[in-house]
Amino acid sequence: MDFLQVLILFFLLLLFLNLLQNIQKLKAQRRLKLKKPLPLISILIPARNEERNIKNCISSLLRQNYPNLEIIVLDDNSSDQTYTIAEEISRRFNKLSVIKGEELPPGWNGKNWACHQLSRAAKGDWLLFTDADTTHRPNSISTAVAAARKNNSVFVTLIPGFINKTWSEKLVLPIIHFAFLVLVPFKLINYSKDCRLAFAIGPFMLIKKDFYASFGGYEAIKKEIVDDFALAKTVKQNQGKITILDGTRFMKVRFYINFRELWYGLSKNTYAAIGSSPHYLAVLLLGCYFLFIYPYFSLWWSFESNQSLTLPLLQVLTITGMKVILAKRFKTNLFFGLLHPLTVILTLLILLNSFRLSLFKKKIAWKERLYPIE
Repeated sequence: MDFLQVLILFFLLLLFLNLLQNIQKLKAQRRLKLKKPLPLISILIPARNEERNIKNCISSLLRQNYPNLEIIVLDDNSSDQTYTIAEEISRRFNKLSVIKGEELPPGWNGKNWACHQLSRAAKGDWLLFTDADTTHRPNSISTAVAAARKNNSVFVTLIPGFINKTWSEKLVLPIIHFAFLVLVPFKLINYSKDCRLAFAIGPFMLIKKDFYASFGGYEAIKKEIVDDFALAKTVKQNQGKITILDGTRFMKVRFYINFRELWYGLSKNTYAAIGSSPHYLAVLLLGCYFLFIYPYFSLWWSFESNQSLTLPLLQVLTITGMKVILAKRFKTNLFFGLLHPLTVILTLLILLNSFRLSLFKKKIAWKERLYPIE
């Protein structure tokens, strides 16, 4: 038992060091200066039933301090007022255009088809795919372009800040920051040829248009549900360099507004995000249990049985330290951050539900479309 406790502490300390290294790497990207000439950036927004978000998103992008850009909104056959709202704004701003999406053809997922149509309409040297539920600070585009130039990258993604209002958002969504910064070694993303180490976050993906076209763009990943991961992996497969930025000062996003949306939204893509592999699922379940749940049980059992508290206490303190650092860095709720075992348990339940849907080839209704979980 002592060997298991020592092993758990050892791995937790490795993860803690990886977190510190990743944060340091993100800090190094802060001081970026944009130099001329400025390429044309096409900001591409797929929007389906986004009447509650689209005005705010467009307004924030129209306030960008980057002068050479165009904004294209694609209304993806919405049943609400998305098109009307976007079209009304476009009458007042020449750099904004709104197009109607074509019907979804066989073999495509909805968002991928919308992004493909947007890329065909774009005139820019770089394409920025961003979501309608995002709010951008005026320097989000200029910072990303400067980072691409500095790092000689063809693909830039931002780790966004979250707008979390309900208990479910505050409890579950910080696991995204935790997963990326604690579990992913950023140093290996560009140096390793393993495409499993490539990732992106969908609300902000800036890609060089020539490179995007060279591998077929969204047409190459038209069936992928987790399009951001798939796009990043395709970039890496084609020897493209990826840059990751801390986007908390540049952009915020609200993914879901209640527990039901969160449950179905994450169930739609979490199993696919780990490669739709039952082997990875088993490893992830065991790893998360022993690293992030078992230490809390062990601390309680040791306390109840008057055994040494040293190792389990160090484990819990290491996890707590990581959560405190992340809460401070990404400005998430610290109280909910300290409920980390509950966050992990709920996340694993969502993952298991996603696996169940995939196993039985179920479909999830999302924005009035059915998505196959395969």
